[in-house]
Amino acid sequence: MKFPEKYKVVPVGSAENMATTFYTNDINMSKYHHATFLVQLASLGTSDCTLTVISGATDGAHTTAETFNYAYGGAAEGTANCDVLSATTSVATLAMTYTVYSNYLLVVEIDASSMTEGQEWLSLLFTDTGGSGTGTAYIVAILEPRYSDYLSATALT
Repeated sequence: MKFPEKYKVVPVGSAENMATTFYTNDINMSKYHHATFLVQLASLGTSDCTLTVISGATDGAHTTAETFNYAYGGAAEGTANCDVLSATTSVATLAMTYTVYSNYLLVVEIDASSMTEGQEWLSLLFTDTGGSGTGTAYIVAILEPRYSDYLSATALT
């Protein structure tokens, strides 16, 4: 397979409940140059939330919010322009509104070199701001390895 020869694909969130606050699985970025997260939002119902890319010195330590780039698909999944990304924007925290982004793709990117020194673990933090509601997201990270021999090694430990 060609794609996995160049990139590491890591499922970090499956059917995540957007009506709660949660972290994705932590990724050890020490052997990777870059992380791209594909966040497929299902119907968000009435769930508003914020997204923060957060790093830490160890697995499970979530201490520093990192600046990241993001872009949304141009329309809801399955419709014209859903695969055409909006302009890239750089932020420290992203407000996600259910009335706007239900069924949209969100692409989040960060370079390992821009992460806080000494904090090689990376996670996404979704913070529920609505207090109630429904919503689901499916999240996959695509990592660019520093060395080709790390393609089969896990990024989660």
